[in-house]
Amino acid sequence: MIRHRTNALNRRTMRRIANSLRPHFISIFLLLAMIAGSAVAQSPQTMPPEKTIPIFGQTIHYWDVGSGPVVVLLHGLGSSIEDWLAVVGPLSKSHRLLIPDQIGFGHSDKPLVSYSVQTFVDFLDEFLRQMKVEKASLVGESLGGWVSALYITEISGTDHRSVVDKLVLADAPGLKEQTPTIPDFNASLNSSRGMLKKLFYDSSWINDERLRQSFAHRLAANDGYTIQSFLNNPALASEFLDDRLSQIRVPTLVVWGKQDQLVPFSSGEKYAAGIPGARLVAFDKCGHIPKAEKTAEFVSAVIAFLDAPAPASK
Repeated sequence: MIRHRTNALNRRTMRRIANSLRPHFISIFLLLAMIAGSAVAQSPQTMPPEKTIPIFGQTIHYWDVGSGPVVVLLHGLGSSIEDWLAVVGPLSKSHRLLIPDQIGFGHSDKPLVSYSVQTFVDFLDEFLRQMKVEKASLVGESLGGWVSALYITEISGTDHRSVVDKLVLADAPGLKEQTPTIPDFNASLNSSRGMLKKLFYDSSWINDERLRQSFAHRLAANDGYTIQSFLNNPALASEFLDDRLSQIRVPTLVVWGKQDQLVPFSSGEKYAAGIPGARLVAFDKCGHIPKAEKTAEFVSAVIAFLDAPAPASK
């Protein structure tokens, strides 16, 4: 995970930093690639054992941690299960966490197909079916939030095996933006520096060494085709959620960084206003990744929401 203070970090921790710092790409639709990991100091953590499952003939890697009500954590574009590591410990104390590397990312297979939000929705649905999950809450970050929300709109009123109990959306794209921010996302050190500075409110931890490590890992991630295929897919224009938010009729928590420079706070307000009964939690002095810059606050808000009794249906 990203560390804000490095004095007392051992080599193993520095390797985790290198593995978590990931500059990504974006399109005019603000389809965010997420990097995660904490920008504040944390003790080194042990990686959970990795499992695999065949989905539509593709091998999907995932973590299965803890026990209790099922919660599925969905990462964003260009990210992986490792980016949830900072929150796995506290969330798994009272919940069973299923955390997949989404198709095309992490250690999961990366078929050369045309990726859209629907691609990830279909894999999520089949993953839950094969895992025999009858009820789960979804926590989606960035693209993972878009996938989660679209999934709920599609299963609403249908006889699906899996029922969504609650939904958490963290800095999720998926709504039309009038004035999108389009940074320079060329594959270069300078572009990587600019992207990292836009992802985080506090970018003081960025130095030349970490930048080189993150750039090297970005090149080695082998998900460039997935990202570019997704961003260039014309089907995305039909997958916006503006006119479907009222179909999301599960308890919903919207969490957002007030200083998000990529998916603006106004999008969080629109999600909260459009989803019946949704609640908005905003983090000040926080960019696009609340679970990284406001880890304790993020975890506290999510646990309180997941553990709260669902309101009685009318």
